Amino acid sequence: MDPRVSARRNASIYVADTLQECVGCVVAMGSGSTVKVFIDELSRRGVVDRYYYVSTSLDTTIYLRRAGARHIETGLCPEYVDIYIDSADEIDRDLNLLKGGGGALFREKIAMLSSRRRIIIVDETKLVDRLGSMRDVPIEVEVFALNYVLRALSMIGYRGFYREAREKLGPIISDNGNIIVDVKTGPIEDPGELDRKLRSIDGVVATGIFTYMGYEVVVGGLDGGVSVLKKSSGNRVVST
Repeated sequence: MDPRVSARRNASIYVADTLQECVGCVVAMGSGSTVKVFIDELSRRGVVDRYYYVSTSLDTTIYLRRAGARHIETGLCPEYVDIYIDSADEIDRDLNLLKGGGGALFREKIAMLSSRRRIIIVDETKLVDRLGSMRDVPIEVEVFALNYVLRALSMIGYRGFYREAREKLGPIISDNGNIIVDVKTGPIEDPGELDRKLRSIDGVVATGIFTYMGYEVVVGGLDGGVSVLKKSSGNRVVST
């Protein structure tokens, strides 16, 4: 087995243990392969139907259904969510996230903001010095505004390309009917400032930059260990 998958599975086991006393909780689920590993762990334990889910994508909804989940909200994020579970494509030294590889970044951001507790599951290869080191920055763009947004990006020094589907012709469309555009930024010095700059372009619905929101980052090590990263009261990143 790929050691990265094993690392994410170990981190998922750790997180599943923390949910044991949360029977009946409202759990918002992000999207992507790591979330599926976590759902597999809940299914293996026979507890997947203990929770009420908020799904951020059709893909996650289908996977939850197949795993045995019976209570899934797909159309409207509740005002309050108990726990948010997701992953990330990159995490920088200040615990800012780069997300959107699965194309559900807007719904994921709303679900995260609505949650009382937030947990991010990754393997150690996702830790980087600066966001944008390995991945482009995804943004959700209103279809009608696509050409304008691409031109506006070029005017502020960035190249953007709409993400194309692999198994069908044409662009990737999010669950909200928006086009996913990947922006080539290179390593990002100030994620918060870039997020604001990109969102200031009319037609951009959301970016894949998630500035720190008080979440816990559960990191699966390639050596089999698991650590938890979060910020202390002094805003320092600490590991437990």
